[in-house]
Amino acid sequence: MSYLLLFLIFCFIVWLYLRFSTRIPILMYHRIADIPGDRNSLPVEKFIEQLEYLYHNGYQTVTMNDVYMHYTKQKKLPTKSVLLTFDDGYKDNYITALPLLKKYKMSAVVFPISNWIGRENQWEDFHKAATLTMTLDELKSWQKNGMEIASHTVNHPFLSTCKGSQLQAELLESKNYLSKELNTSIDFLCYPYGNFNKETMLIAKNVGYKAAFAIFDQVPLWNINLFALPRIQISSRQSLNEFKLKVSKIHTIFIVMRQLERWIKNLRQK
Repeated sequence: MSYLLLFLIFCFIVWLYLRFSTRIPILMYHRIADIPGDRNSLPVEKFIEQLEYLYHNGYQTVTMNDVYMHYTKQKKLPTKSVLLTFDDGYKDNYITALPLLKKYKMSAVVFPISNWIGRENQWEDFHKAATLTMTLDELKSWQKNGMEIASHTVNHPFLSTCKGSQLQAELLESKNYLSKELNTSIDFLCYPYGNFNKETMLIAKNVGYKAAFAIFDQVPLWNINLFALPRIQISSRQSLNEFKLKVSKIHTIFIVMRQLERWIKNLRQK
C-alpha cells in the first residue's frame, strides 16, 4: 500500500472524527425496572452502573435546549456531554430513576403521553403487564427536582399513519395541555416508536416545536436535522462496555448499525 493511499485513509478517518465528534449522544430509556422479557425495561442495578460510570468519568448531562443551541448557535458544551431521555413517563421513572439521578447529580427529560398521564399503559398492545404512568403532581415534582418534560403526543400513535387534522391534534393538543397543566413552555417533541415522515416534521415545526427526537429510522447521518434528532436505545441487556461506546465520541456508529440492520431486513422481505 502506497504512502499516499495511507495518508488519504488517515485524512478520511480524521475528517470523519471531526465531523461526528461534536455530536451529543442522546440516550433513550423507557422503564427502570426488572421485567423479564421486556428489552425496554432496564434493571435498576444496570441503571446505577451506568450513572456511576458517567459520574466517575466526568460526563455531564445537558438539557434539550443545550442541544438545540449547540446545533443552531454552535454553543460550546462540556467535552463529555450526554442527554438522558425517558419515553412515556412511567411511574418508576419518578419512584426509582429520579432519586438516582439526583444522587449522581444528573438531569433527564421525560416524554409523557398527555392522554395517559396517571393511567395504566393500555396504549401498548404488546401483551405487556399493565403498569402506571406518572401523575400530574409527580410530573410537577419531577420538574421541581431539576428535570425536564417534553411532548410525546396525545395518544402515542404511529404518526406517519395520521392524516391532516388528526396529526395536528396529536402534536398541538399535547403541547398545549402540558404547557397549561405544568406551567412551562413545551418546545420539544418525541415521536412515538420513532415513527415520522416529512409531513410530521413540517407540522411539528408549524405548531411551534423547536426540535423533535426520533430513534434511528429515517434520520440523516451526514447532517443534523433538528426535527429528526437520533437517539440510542439502552436495552435491558445493555453491557457496560457497550454503554461506554454509546456515550463516546463514536456513538454515531450505533445509529449507522441500526440503519444498516433495518436496510438488510427490508431487503430480505422484498
